[in-house]
Amino acid sequence: MSFSPLDTGKQRAISSDGSRDLHEFQRADLKPALTNAIDHARISQRLVAVLMVKLIRADKLDAIVGIPTIDVMRRAMKRLPDILRGADRLVQITDDKVCIMLPNLKSETQAWLAASKIQQTLEAPFSFNESLVSVRPVVGIVCFPVHAATADELIIRADIAMQVARIRDVAKYVFQPEDKRFEEVYSGFEDDLREALRTNQLELHYQPQVDFKTGKCSSVEALLRWQIPERGFISPAAIIQVAEASGLIGTLTSWVLNTSLRQQNDLRRNGADLNMSVNISTVNLADTELPDMVGQAIGTWQADPQKIMIEITESSTINDIDYSLTILQRLKEIGMKLSLDDFGTGYSSLSYVKRFPLDEIKIDKLFVQNMCETKKDQQIVRSVIDLAHHFELSVVAEGVEDDATYRDLKKFGCDVAQGFLISKALPYDALLSWIKKGR
Repeated sequence: MSFSPLDTGKQRAISSDGSRDLHEFQRADLKPALTNAIDHARISQRLVAVLMVKLIRADKLDAIVGIPTIDVMRRAMKRLPDILRGADRLVQITDDKVCIMLPNLKSETQAWLAASKIQQTLEAPFSFNESLVSVRPVVGIVCFPVHAATADELIIRADIAMQVARIRDVAKYVFQPEDKRFEEVYSGFEDDLREALRTNQLELHYQPQVDFKTGKCSSVEALLRWQIPERGFISPAAIIQVAEASGLIGTLTSWVLNTSLRQQNDLRRNGADLNMSVNISTVNLADTELPDMVGQAIGTWQADPQKIMIEITESSTINDIDYSLTILQRLKEIGMKLSLDDFGTGYSSLSYVKRFPLDEIKIDKLFVQNMCETKKDQQIVRSVIDLAHHFELSVVAEGVEDDATYRDLKKFGCDVAQGFLISKALPYDALLSWIKKGR
């Protein structure tokens, strides 16, 4: 009879005297314990699994019903030891994330079954002050030696698998070879990013957008830039992934908002009253503090909310559309405008147009750059413009790189152009010079 990596044992999470359960250990002990388990697995020809478990929406309970995230995690940590074997170990990583080590497994299937048992255990409602509340766990799964060879790789790849599960809105996900592309965000960037935010090492560049009717620059999009000595420029996508994974996304978003609105204020005082487009992460759309953060930045820099466009990316999955819609509605109540970026590259284009209080959509450069050579791309661009205007939305075409594309977009009735034909993204001082030259 084969054993299960999780069983319905009799062990308790917290002993009667309130001490820590034998299954729990400190975060600093995780890597040594994993390394030891790996050494034993090599000799015994067994597997070691690492499960990264995150409690989705636990933070919203604090905002909605006043139950702190850490209290929800404490209840979860009390449940887990009841289904662990004696050799299994768990460590709390953050207020809503726990890592579980399962040594001495015979197969990957056991890790999957363990994840299923954890999911079922944590999905059961928690009782707080006579109220029942629920969270949704997502689990990332990785095994030695199948997916990783070291303790560091096991931890990193389990976290990546958990993030993929969260993005794809599935309960469990096993790390796949193609997911290695995400590892760049875990190569020591977290401490660098924390220091960069503390010492103001980040900067914003601004790409101008031109109104087709006037031929003048009407707005700019703020784009994040970061260069690490001896490592070069870090891609904006990597910066966002590091910020999301490390819990720095709120701090980063606040920095971007305040920097862009401060420099918008400077532009206005220099005679250039331009609209400002600012990108936010889909993680921000689950943050109840986002509208207050935005409102505070507007007040600090005396910005006109009607001249601020918040961009969300259509190609990124929004896990809880109803909740995100509440956040977006609050931003609209402040007076801000809302843009849907990368339109056409995801699976929810029409659904977002129907449900979200949009003011603008941006046609992805994937379609714009080839529209003069590819009839299908041209038809897609024309259809998107017609669709947007039917819903009384303005349209920005990204990736405008030549005169022919510009002329065709103008003929199709597009509202705004953005791309290298107009200008690359410019540092603030270069943007100011570009505007003063009447570009």
